[in-house]
Amino acid sequence: MMKRFASHYLLIPGVGFVKQQVVEISDEGVAQNIFPLNEEVESVEWLPGLIVLLSVHQMEEIKNTGMVVKNIPVFQQNLPVLIVASSCTLNDFLDTSRKSGEVLFPYLFYPFDFTSMRPVDGTRHRLLR
Repeated sequence: MMKRFASHYLLIPGVGFVKQQVVEISDEGVAQNIFPLNEEVESVEWLPGLIVLLSVHQMEEIKNTGMVVKNIPVFQQNLPVLIVASSCTLNDFLDTSRKSGEVLFPYLFYPFDFTSMRPVDGTRHRLLR
């Protein structure tokens, strides 16, 4: 059974921050689908903070920084904040990743500074399951 999570923003490295999106994940925890949260939807778990879609390689990079905020690679890029993004575009990104053999896993970063769009001291991350 697919699980669905939503948060204030979704970050897709290389794409940007997208406001209020739902990430649907498989039983294996892999991101399968993304769609906007326009209204309250049954079986969507709302989480405070930021959901980031990361490959295994990107997550290893983060673990190697010891969560020192200024060293986390995905937050070093100046990515755009996209208030609206096409679900087709976001799902095309997921399909392209899958076809290249790279699956993406959703991680929650909380607390998160939405003014600077950066983690704060004390930000923790966890894999969503």
